Amino acid sequence: MHDAVLIGSGHNNLVAGVLLAQAGWKVVVFEQADEVGGAVRTAELGPPGFRYDAFSSNHTLIFLSPFYHQTRDDLEQHGLYYLPYPIPIASVFPNGKSVRLYPDLERTLDSLGEQSANDARGWKKLYEMYQAGRELFTTLFSSAMPSFAAMQALIGRRLRLGPRGNMEFMQMLTLPARGFADDYFETDYAKSWFVQWALHLPHSPESAGGGAFAWVVMAATQDPQVGLRVPRGGSGGLTQALASLLRSLGGEIHTGTRVTRVIVRRKTAWGVVLDDGTEVPSARAVIACTSPSRLFRDLVGADNLPAEFVGRLQRYRYGLPVLKIDYALSGPPTWKAGEEIAKAGIVHVSSGVDAMSRAYNQALRGYLPGEPLIILSQPTVADPGRAPEGKHILWVIVRVPYVVKGDAAHRIKPRPWRHLKERFADRVTDIIESFAPGLKQRILARHVFSPEDLQRANPNLIRGDIGCGSVEFDQSYVFRPLPGWSRYATPIRRLYLTGAATHPGPGIHGMSGYALAKMLL
Repeated sequence: MHDAVLIGSGHNNLVAGVLLAQAGWKVVVFEQADEVGGAVRTAELGPPGFRYDAFSSNHTLIFLSPFYHQTRDDLEQHGLYYLPYPIPIASVFPNGKSVRLYPDLERTLDSLGEQSANDARGWKKLYEMYQAGRELFTTLFSSAMPSFAAMQALIGRRLRLGPRGNMEFMQMLTLPARGFADDYFETDYAKSWFVQWALHLPHSPESAGGGAFAWVVMAATQDPQVGLRVPRGGSGGLTQALASLLRSLGGEIHTGTRVTRVIVRRKTAWGVVLDDGTEVPSARAVIACTSPSRLFRDLVGADNLPAEFVGRLQRYRYGLPVLKIDYALSGPPTWKAGEEIAKAGIVHVSSGVDAMSRAYNQALRGYLPGEPLIILSQPTVADPGRAPEGKHILWVIVRVPYVVKGDAAHRIKPRPWRHLKERFADRVTDIIESFAPGLKQRILARHVFSPEDLQRANPNLIRGDIGCGSVEFDQSYVFRPLPGWSRYATPIRRLYLTGAATHPGPGIHGMSGYALAKMLL
């Protein structure tokens, strides 16, 4: 008999498992894939010696997590070592201009000031506001929602700001990224530099709440106590270290083992059934790090759930999917915007906020974007060991429709993704080439993953949505995943849900696993 049976080895489940095992619980994890990690894994796709991040790549919010600070030494003993980027973020534009975020605030302000002193002043003000509220963000993101801890953090914030200041702060949490940028920046360059971060999640520039995400992540990246880093050897270094730590605490992890059903009797979870028919009982909890659809539709079944809950579940929306491309290069890209861009961890490639908005709406309506926002990562800048000596890798995602109805550029006929993904990847490659001339000549290999490919590789990435559900305001905070069910509990007693579908949402942070474990303990 185990105290807790964990379905899936996503990093949030591994975080919860470590905390429960440290408290003396007997923990077992079942992972259907052949290795741990969920959407935080690293793999070799070819040529030999190139190590790509299969899904998620760069790490920022985990350094705000109480769990990381509590277990950092243990994780390092189990092989986790983070590497920083010389320049965390850069945005490049067609005319060769760029805006860069440096680890040093003054250098970032200098970069913004190249276009406008008002842009620099706007970022300085935003960063100072983040610093004043950093403790609040950490508490909100790592606490169940709602909870006494979250309310206490908000009350403390109100006492420091006063009634009007608190109302302004709450308004900031609801602003779309475009509105946020218009309030604090003057030039289109700075506005684009800011807004692009909202599209890392399925936000459009006009989505309510998207501005707060961009603000917090960018300011945390600027923060010397947080920053943007990658695990040595690849993103999977985090989940490998978590799994190793869990095993050292007595936890069991079984890969290549699929859970087919949650055992429900008298509205209580008593364990799980594996694909070979084995029943694994649980004395205290069954914890699923899955999509809501996977857990409630496939593993629990509607017959075991209240009709009202099933109705709400049917209205749960998945976000705009992505197409992902991994490149193996014979050498680093040569950026038209200058040598500094070759040092950047994340490069955003776009011609401006209007272009981003247009591309997002084209994809939302089923059309291949003519000029998509390209989110590009250069992992070998920080970790050259991810490729043979002198060679490099690029990790790229763009927002696309799941079902293609047409092409905004009128060049690609609508067909199933398996027939058109390479042609659309050619478009993305051509755009990058226009910002980094000579890129095509350096490509040794290219691996393209459509939304359908991503879902096949990880069934929790429903329709290629890497956020495990839309993160628009009505599916965030106390509304995630469903109103009335935001505290990781479910209508089935002793059955819990964690991961990107729960508060605080997508990202590599482990905070939902941390909050759930603290609640259970």
